[in-house]
Amino acid sequence: MSTINSNNPYRRAAGLYDLNLALPFISAIRRQEARAIADLIGRYAEGAGRALEVGPGTGFYTLMLARAFREVVAVEECEAMARILSDKLAAAGMDNVMLVNHDFLRLRLDGQFDLAVAIGVLDYIADPAPFVAKLCAAARRAVILTAPQRGLWGACFAAAARLRGIAVHRHHGCAPNAWAPGWRCAVTEVGLKTRFTRGLTLVAALEPPQEADRVRAA
Repeated sequence: MSTINSNNPYRRAAGLYDLNLALPFISAIRRQEARAIADLIGRYAEGAGRALEVGPGTGFYTLMLARAFREVVAVEECEAMARILSDKLAAAGMDNVMLVNHDFLRLRLDGQFDLAVAIGVLDYIADPAPFVAKLCAAARRAVILTAPQRGLWGACFAAAARLRGIAVHRHHGCAPNAWAPGWRCAVTEVGLKTRFTRGLTLVAALEPPQEADRVRAA
């Protein structure tokens, strides 16, 4: 049994994932998220080192990381998702991505990474702390992750998931601070944020103390 995303609906319908992202409403929300994450990836890609992506799915962000980093290790435990991603990487001619079909929490990582990324994974994890701790242990410069936020849009997202028998876990904006004690945490809200509603998604950038000190000094 998977320890991470057995609750993820697309484990059983990987072929529908890209179709879902292409829906106009979902696509508009994802574009806002992508802009915020692209800015963060650009910030931490200095030196074009190694990046770790956990839960790449069909590769929405994998190609972005592959263009920014010398080497990307993408850990995808869903075999069907991994096959789709492998085909996309081949079609794009990306030979700097190592695709690992494995459960991240049970995987022994080879070396350390400049950046660790997990987008959309925490939506389906009841207890984020062990997962985030392992991401942080692997990352030298930063961890980028997303999570659904409590509020109107988060409640709508969770309600729609419940209709499919899926539990979505939502969080307060301050929650990422508790997942990585001692790390600097910057959180941005994206997706349908208005004067009256919170954004659907929290985008968090976590930096270890030494990296936060280096950035301030620079």
